[in-house]
Amino acid sequence: MAENENVLTEAPAPVNPPKGNKKGGKVKEWFRKKVVALKRKPHTIALFVLAVTTIYFMLSLFKLSYALSTCDDIYVKASGICQFVVTLLSLLVLVSMLNAFPKRKKPNIFFIVLVFLMLAVMVACDVVIYIETAYIFDPSISVSVDDISKIQPARPLLIGHMVLLGVSAVVFALLPVYKRLINKINTKVQLESATENMQGSIDIQED
Repeated sequence: MAENENVLTEAPAPVNPPKGNKKGGKVKEWFRKKVVALKRKPHTIALFVLAVTTIYFMLSLFKLSYALSTCDDIYVKASGICQFVVTLLSLLVLVSMLNAFPKRKKPNIFFIVLVFLMLAVMVACDVVIYIETAYIFDPSISVSVDDISKIQPARPLLIGHMVLLGVSAVVFALLPVYKRLINKINTKVQLESATENMQGSIDIQED
């Protein structure tokens, strides 16, 4: 009487991948996780740009305050309150941005509009400060060289802040566009099945 014999050929021992491949795999996995996080919260990009803008203004605040304290109150009337408004809104705009995209809820339209409104007000205030501090270049007004040296360095900082505010507004407005592009990135992990890696064959024929 013949007996059924199952003969399984031994598969070769798995070969450990080189260390270089391990490091490369970790880097790819790190980038994959970051892309997955961006898919869940694409507004993080706009929030990052806003945070950079706020940090830039805070670092420039000392020179701006020093320049305004030097200005003549006769010619610079609204710059002081404008700078206070910009300082306040620079912090509140981050809070509004966070409230605009609550977790597991739909975006809050009120706070989205409020963010754009705050950005517009800050740009307007910067323009007022820039215009009022331009009196130092008026030849009909006597301004000392020392005052000019204190006020003039603050004006490029204002331009830089206005540019960053514009960039922040554009990045925020384009959120639906790059959200779709990010969602198109393939972040699926391909798992290899055990049968695909199995080598050899199974003999189930009768003798």
